[in-house]
Amino acid sequence: MSAALKIGVILGYVAIITLIAIYCGRGTKTFKDFAIGGGKVPWYIMGGTLFSTFCGGATMVAYVGNFYSQGMIWLWIPIQVVLVGVMYLFLYKRVFNLRQVSTADIMTLRYGESTRLISTLVVMVAEVGMASAMLNTFAAMVTTYVGLSRGAALTLGCVLFFVTAALGGYKGVATTDAIQGGIIMIGLTAGVIVLVGQAGGLGAIAEAAGPEKMSIFSTANGCSFITILGTFVSSFGMHMALQSGYVSRINSVATPRDAKRGIWMYIIGQALGFGVFIPIIGLSGNVLLAETTVGDSVIGTMIDMYMPGVIALVYVAAIVSAVLTTANSSLLSASICVTNDIYSGMIRKNATEKEKLIVSKLAIVAFVLLALLLTTQFTTIISMMFVTYTINSLIAIPLFGGLYTKKPGSTAANLSLILGIVSVIVWLLLGTPGDIHVAVIGLPMAAVGYILGTIFGKKPTAEQLEAVRAAQVK
Repeated sequence: MSAALKIGVILGYVAIITLIAIYCGRGTKTFKDFAIGGGKVPWYIMGGTLFSTFCGGATMVAYVGNFYSQGMIWLWIPIQVVLVGVMYLFLYKRVFNLRQVSTADIMTLRYGESTRLISTLVVMVAEVGMASAMLNTFAAMVTTYVGLSRGAALTLGCVLFFVTAALGGYKGVATTDAIQGGIIMIGLTAGVIVLVGQAGGLGAIAEAAGPEKMSIFSTANGCSFITILGTFVSSFGMHMALQSGYVSRINSVATPRDAKRGIWMYIIGQALGFGVFIPIIGLSGNVLLAETTVGDSVIGTMIDMYMPGVIALVYVAAIVSAVLTTANSSLLSASICVTNDIYSGMIRKNATEKEKLIVSKLAIVAFVLLALLLTTQFTTIISMMFVTYTINSLIAIPLFGGLYTKKPGSTAANLSLILGIVSVIVWLLLGTPGDIHVAVIGLPMAAVGYILGTIFGKKPTAEQLEAVRAAQVK
């Protein structure tokens, strides 16, 4: 298949998705509609957008490479993803009952205005980092499969990210996410069927991988226990607290029952897609590539060498879908931080809906450019995701601690975030001694800060304690 045809098909697919997003976003006149779809999104759209957001470019590209080179020890990550979904089956009502637009809104309601800025900055940094990782993924995929230069691929990605997020808003992003979630599952299914067949069956794949790669406990293939532990911990915290994940999705539907249905849809999709299909695809490379390819290039190489033209295009479309859905959700979430938590929350509290919409779209432009800048600072998708996961995971401790306990006040929340962030930055500057993942340092320090702040800091006000009562299951 010629490069021109590949480019034409991929651009045509992207154009259709973009037009759908713009169509769904038409008539968006209020910030609430732009941010969470007005709180009336159907449960199946919520489940689809939640699945496709978390089954992102890193899952479709980087984790394929991890399973290929280091084996089933990476299965702990999809196990963790599904575990978080199960936990939210018990947590979702507390988030839903508060009916807040952003994570910082919940933190402010529970701990007071002093926590708003630092909370929104933590979320914003994580979301922009996520968008940057997706931009990196998009560039890696397009350069490997289509043959565009990295500069051209990055430019194309920036344009796509901006148009779908800024012009589609939440309704456009959520609807196209749900559609693309279906395409992701079709692509993964087709990829498994073709690659398993090319590799000679599951038995041949397991034999080529060997006992060490087939064990979820083996560290003999270059992946240390401390790396898996750190990734597990940071990814767990990130999934618990990511604003563009559960928080915004739960608040986008009309009833708690809808939220529960959407979460179940997500759990099933992740268990099958990330927990079964991605490992099989990655391990099939041990037969097909024979250790000749590494890292983020693994899936692109297998697509180019072993997938028939039509199937290859479907799989590439699935990867593009995964990248777009995660990036759009992250950019929309970051713009909410600027508009809802900083502009109208702190600077101009009487801002009109029109002003807030303009600020949101301008923020998306700025974040796309920042994401582009960040792609030059990280050499791999996974390295970028490690830092992003850890920064966002810090907020999980005060976020859910505050919804279940009455003793912590604003000092506990702020000290938790400050100690966590400082420890992460210091550990990175030190070069992560002993290859100990930053999450293994940052999360415990955040917990220490929360405990110390609870013991020695300010006590919550009556209004703040009301948030605990309001979040309780009705």
